[in-house]
Formats: sequence, structure tokens, C-alpha cells
Amino acid sequence: ESDNRNQQKMEMKVWDPDNPLTDRQIDQFLVVARAVGTFARALDCSSSIRQPSLHMSAAAASRDITLFHAMDTLQRNGYDLAKAMSTLVPQGGPVLCRDEMEEWSASEAMLFEEALEKYGKDFNDIRQDFLPWKSLASIVQFYYMWKTTDRYIQQVR
Repeated sequence: ESDNRNQQKMEMKVWDPDNPLTDRQIDQFLVVARAVGTFARALDCSSSIRQPSLHMSAAAASRDITLFHAMDTLQRNGYDLAKAMSTLVPQGGPVLCRDEMEEWSASEAMLFEEALEKYGKDFNDIRQDFLPWKSLASIVQFYYMWKTTDRYIQQVR
């Protein structure tokens, strides 16, 4: 039986394991990408966290969103390190990738924790009664990131 589906519409290659770079070159590029992410956060005036510490900026730059962006940048630039580097740091300044954890203010995070205590994982009720300006997807994504934080670990104990 033949498959008449258009495969190009179904899948998009986002990484080529047979790329010309060595593991060391990729690791070094990811180190640079994290450094660029840390620097971009230091320059960011729109962050919900005013004057984040270097430690917080570096931790945020080490999360998945920065690394995924870096690997995507490598792939989109044909695994050419110089081109990929130029894409990370264009003429206007370094590229900043933020995840849900960085898009929420401290007061929103507190509201979320209060709502979670009241409703458990009923994200619809959390949204309706506590965070109506947030999308359901944003709340769910924040929940899974929040579960990786020290605050969650302390509450579980």
C-alpha cells in the first residue's frame, strides 16, 4: 500500500547527526550560546526580573530554550560556526530567548502557587480564578518548569 501523504509537509529536519562538526565544536558553540544568553539578559530592560544576578542570568541561559535555539541556529546556518555565531550576535545586539519561567513576574508565580494549592492541577480553574490574562498553554508550560525549581522541591518536602 503506497503512502500518498506529502512527507515534506509532515516532517521538517531540525538536526542532522551527520553534520560536519565534531562533538567538541558543538559543545564549544553551546558554551558560547549560553554566554551570549547571559550577556543578553544583562542588557535586557524588559525582563520581569529587575537587575537579575549573574547567577540567575547564567542559570536561565542554560535552560533548554537557549540550547534549542543554539542548535537550531547551527542547523539553519548549515553547521557553519561563523555564520551561526553572527546569527546569535547580530548587529543590533545579542539574541535573547526566553522561556515561560522568565515571562512571569514574581507576583504571578506567587498567584500560581496559591492557585495550585487551592485547585491542584486543574489548570482551567487556575486560569479562570487566578490568572485570566495567561493562556492555558502558558500556565501548563509554567507548571512543568516550576516543578524543576527549588521552590517546588521545598514544598514537596
